[in-house]
Amino acid sequence: MKVTPASRHEIRIGLLGCGFMGKCHSNAYKKIPYIYSPANLLPRLMVLCDQKANIVEREAACYGYEEFCTDWKELAADPRIDLFDNCGPDPVHPEPCIAALAHGKHVISEKPMAITVADARRMRDAAAAATGKAMCTFNYRFAPAVQFAKNLIAEGKIGAIYQVRVQYLQMAGHDPSLPPDKPWYSAWPHSGGLQGIGSHAIDQCRFLVGEIASVSALVRTFNKDRAITSAGCPAEVTADEGTAAVLEFANGAIGVLESSVVATGRKNYLAWEINGSRGSLRWDVEHPNSLFACLSGGSDDLLLGFTEISVTESCHPYVGAWWPQGHNLGWEHLQIIEKYHFLKAIADGGPLHPSQATFEDGYRVAVIIDAMRRSSLKGTRVAVTF
Repeated sequence: MKVTPASRHEIRIGLLGCGFMGKCHSNAYKKIPYIYSPANLLPRLMVLCDQKANIVEREAACYGYEEFCTDWKELAADPRIDLFDNCGPDPVHPEPCIAALAHGKHVISEKPMAITVADARRMRDAAAAATGKAMCTFNYRFAPAVQFAKNLIAEGKIGAIYQVRVQYLQMAGHDPSLPPDKPWYSAWPHSGGLQGIGSHAIDQCRFLVGEIASVSALVRTFNKDRAITSAGCPAEVTADEGTAAVLEFANGAIGVLESSVVATGRKNYLAWEINGSRGSLRWDVEHPNSLFACLSGGSDDLLLGFTEISVTESCHPYVGAWWPQGHNLGWEHLQIIEKYHFLKAIADGGPLHPSQATFEDGYRVAVIIDAMRRSSLKGTRVAVTF
């Protein structure tokens, strides 16, 4: 039977922020109806909001929105909107999301969900009390190879986890001559590297290995003219450029985490390696379709080493809706997969997909970032308390 638009479940979207992530989320919504056609979802791009009227009008037309506005309060209260998607700057996540939840809307918040623990807690509590669903966008969870690794870990394929090493490295501010308003992490809203990309590394640790129990960290700003107080944070919290942390996990594993926005030569490098009693796994976003696995299984040490697995078969997580085997997925596809599962949960009225990050997850990442900063300031190991 032919599927007609009238038979699809329409979800009316209002999106805040027309920058990089606003473009990314809009792209995802436009792809969902035909990639996931059996789900009969019809995301309707209704209203795009940004405070710069001339820019938002242009981008609304470009992205395919029906209307635009410049006041997020108007968008959060609009009774026509089903899903409020917050792609605004980091300090503009809490109030609009809380308001939209209070108006009964489903809500998506970009990460970091909030730049202070207090704001993240308010967002978590608002989501817990709301009728709408809420998601924080940790999209790397939806890389097929990452989900495949999670499944292998859950099945005991690598045994008890001993150690993990995770890195998120970029070179945005490696040039000392760049003024503070040029690198994304020190330009307004001055969120810093740990918030902007370190949050992803922390989430990968929690998603794959388990809860973090304590941290010992060094958080640094190497170019002092960029040591601008992070928006909404205490005076001692500046736009950091590099973090190195030792992690203790609740399950007994230990780990090392790095985030850097001054790693010369690194464009956008998220990578991890997990070592267990029976095997090891490693992955990086520059080779997103490959999971490197060492699974001992036998006793022949001559054959023991990492093997590259192309995670592109239809039987691999999330791959079946896309292309034939060997036809790779990229960064944008993780966003599409993530948004599809959220929209499907809205349409079905059921729970979120098990791999989706909730506002509780966003809150816990904020707590861990705060613990790393306090550890660096005090020079001591800090317990993580939720």
